[in-house]
Amino acid sequence: MPRRHENPEPEVPEEEVRRQLERIFDEKEFQASVRRREMLRFIVEETLAGRESRLKATSIAMEVFGRGADFDQQSDPVVRLEARKLRRDLDAYYAQSGRSDPIRISIPKGHYYPRFDVENEATPDVGSAPVHSADTSQRTRGLHRLFLLSPGLLAAAFAAFAAVLFFWTSRPESSATPVASGSVQGATILVGMFDARTDDEIVALVASGLSREIAAALIRFPDVAVHLSQQQYGLVSADTPESEKPQTEFMVAGSVWREDGVLFIRADLLRRENSEVLWSERYSEGAQSQSITDILDTISSEIASVIGQQYGYVLRDVRATRLGDRNDPTLRGFACVAGAQIYRRTYHHDEYQAVRDCLEATVREDPDYVRAWAMLAYLRNDAARFGHEKNLSREEAFDLARQAAMRALDLDPRDTDALQAMSHVEQYTGDIDRSIGYARRAVETNPNDPAALANLAIRYGIAGRFDEGVPVMHRAIERSVAPPPFYYHLLAADYLIRKDWPDLLLAAERASADGWSFGQALLAIAHTELSNEQAARVAYRTMAALDPLLAEEPRAWLEAHNMPPVLIDAVADGLSRARDASGH
Repeated sequence: MPRRHENPEPEVPEEEVRRQLERIFDEKEFQASVRRREMLRFIVEETLAGRESRLKATSIAMEVFGRGADFDQQSDPVVRLEARKLRRDLDAYYAQSGRSDPIRISIPKGHYYPRFDVENEATPDVGSAPVHSADTSQRTRGLHRLFLLSPGLLAAAFAAFAAVLFFWTSRPESSATPVASGSVQGATILVGMFDARTDDEIVALVASGLSREIAAALIRFPDVAVHLSQQQYGLVSADTPESEKPQTEFMVAGSVWREDGVLFIRADLLRRENSEVLWSERYSEGAQSQSITDILDTISSEIASVIGQQYGYVLRDVRATRLGDRNDPTLRGFACVAGAQIYRRTYHHDEYQAVRDCLEATVREDPDYVRAWAMLAYLRNDAARFGHEKNLSREEAFDLARQAAMRALDLDPRDTDALQAMSHVEQYTGDIDRSIGYARRAVETNPNDPAALANLAIRYGIAGRFDEGVPVMHRAIERSVAPPPFYYHLLAADYLIRKDWPDLLLAAERASADGWSFGQALLAIAHTELSNEQAARVAYRTMAALDPLLAEEPRAWLEAHNMPPVLIDAVADGLSRARDASGH
């Protein structure tokens, strides 16, 4: 019988554990590689057989990863790194499709044995709101304290929440749509997620931000199509199905670590066809006056130069036309912006205040940090549209958001984040034409930027101009290896208006992965129209739990989010039928 570590409750029957293991493996949303699946099965079976004392790095390396008896975990950290990824795979599974499973399998941090817990509250046939990680409060407290700590204690603040931020950064948002290498002109580059190499994961947040910033820097070269992966980077291997391998010519890989308080960054450029390393360099933040901005600028320029020289692409560097003022954020400010970018993929209420407080402190400390002002505009805008701000009127809260966006645009009128932030503010304050204007300027500045394309597509959708917005959104998805769920909201809305129920279901399944109530509403409507009664009830109840107003007064909710009349009618009518079908 398996032990329940650190838990005094009765043991879990072996047959139930094995049934749960197969349930996890059968779920398509479980993202673990073949090797990590083998590792999970091995440690579960060893524990069930009473041999959990054997579960050490050496035995796992030999049995699962084919290492020899001379395996040295210090020089070869494969088990430690794969265990960390497996914990994240399991967390992502239980936060999504496995949230109602009767048995939870986890791997306690710092150990390799599994833990088995009975989820007493699980009800397989009833939907519930997405489960937030238990470490969310630690992350929130960590962000609140970030600017109150001395530099020597900064590591402790990061340690409390960096692991959870790392999880949200790399959680699977949707199935990636492979991009044909010939679909765009010029060089195609995949920027993988930079790996936090040190054991304490203290640099995980910085690593996640680096991937996005390097991708943003490369996008400035008009002849480069850049794709950003949300997964840990890895070379093409036998573990990855051919259909799931992003079809790009080049890949940027990297790692981040700290030694004696100094942050180090390694970046590599590889040719995907044969894994040839074309360029590799190591940098240290703070050394020889190198800031994070200096390092990012150098990496993007070196990559563009190598590709241009060796493969004949004419990479026109448009950065020479940009403003000459440098913007060198502090490490803390850079981390705050990375945290804001993570928040904006999920919009989790528990994370909002800590992220905003961190950004407010950043712009006070570094008033010329354009990206921080742009992110702050988003957060202040969210305060108004989600009702987070209790002491100000809706109009006053939106005015604060506009001030932040204007500050960012004053610093750099061509910054795409600032332009998109102002586009958001204008939409929610009711001027959709100005909103579209700012969104267009962002696309004109970086026409290959999927985020700018998606932002413009959504503004077209808000204006009811789906015939213009849908093609632009398809371009955004084409340029994204792992498109965020909200990219599919517009497509699902278009399918709803056209009453294309099968395609609506496919798009709604992807759109609902962000945990927002609107995605669940679309999912409930699709299942209702396709007579999937049980699934429709689950989606409707989940939507109602997430947002009671959307269930009780859908038209008021939709109007508050500036939805076009044609979509308001379609959603309201669809939800009415879904409510009747679910027995509410």
